[in-house]
Amino acid sequence: MITVMEQETLQSPHIIARQLQENQPVWTAVCQRLQQSKAPFAMTVARGSSDHAATFAKYLLEVYLGLATASAAPSVFTLYQKQLQLKGSLVLALSQSGQSPDICEVLASAKKSGAVTVALINEVNSPLADIAEYVVPLWAGPEQAIAATKSYLATLSALIQFVAIYLQATELLNCVQRLPATLQAALEMDWSSLVSSWREQNDALIIGRGFGYPIAQEAALKLKETSAFHAEAFSSAEVLHGPVGLLRSDYPVLLFTQNDATLSGSLAIADKLIQMQSRPCLALPDNIALNLDPKIMRLPLPPSIHPLIDPLLAIQAFYRAAVQLALARGYNPDKPNHLQKVTQTR
Repeated sequence: MITVMEQETLQSPHIIARQLQENQPVWTAVCQRLQQSKAPFAMTVARGSSDHAATFAKYLLEVYLGLATASAAPSVFTLYQKQLQLKGSLVLALSQSGQSPDICEVLASAKKSGAVTVALINEVNSPLADIAEYVVPLWAGPEQAIAATKSYLATLSALIQFVAIYLQATELLNCVQRLPATLQAALEMDWSSLVSSWREQNDALIIGRGFGYPIAQEAALKLKETSAFHAEAFSSAEVLHGPVGLLRSDYPVLLFTQNDATLSGSLAIADKLIQMQSRPCLALPDNIALNLDPKIMRLPLPPSIHPLIDPLLAIQAFYRAAVQLALARGYNPDKPNHLQKVTQTR
């Protein structure tokens, strides 16, 4: 059975190849504006999978641009009716549909206060696009599956391209151009061991650190959406502060890692999980040579070309595994319980 969710996942490399070409002018304009305005801080506003992408944006802006970044609480604007002091700041709205009233209201308020407003959006003919000063299309095309895949990946790639252009970082720009081909390779990764191991399970911890944390958030959400599988995402810095109290013998854990400063800590967590009798799976680029405990299930990923690219490869491979897991558990990932494609909140 080829599901709509899997079909859309397979489209991601082609979508991102087009996006990288089409969006360079608008990102150049945004970067020029920000270099002139010298934004003192940034704020993101999003829901669902897009909010996980916003967490990725926070790490990008803080690590690479030194720009303190906060996540907006939409109810501050919509229910408590407060106007924040956002003059000169960068406000990023991330959305697939561009229709949610609360996201639109936050961006409108930010624009009124004098912020530089940018919408990363799949539906460019939408209320959110009408509000934003700059519209960055995701180019994902119609997304029919309720569980977003290609639009999430397209948001991450757009954010990386933004930072690369802002910094004029030649190495990163070159790696971004290689992203579509590397994503295609990620689609060929065999995660059947995860599917067979988790088929009869109902709970799991998903762990990441730094740029891997928003990937863990997204994976946990997808397991809930597609398999009615209870999964919770934690930073590896937080998981020992309480969540490990959930662990029992053979409890499944998935760790997302990338080839950066977080790697050694993630590996140390994997070793501790073995000592706690859990069953950790580790998603790790193939060119990272390690002598892992044989009890750790290593999930293959294409060779790392840049630490910022590693998380995208991991979630691309995970999406296909999530579809396979849902089907193995008797669920149709295209028809999640109680969910609809566009959720409007205020």
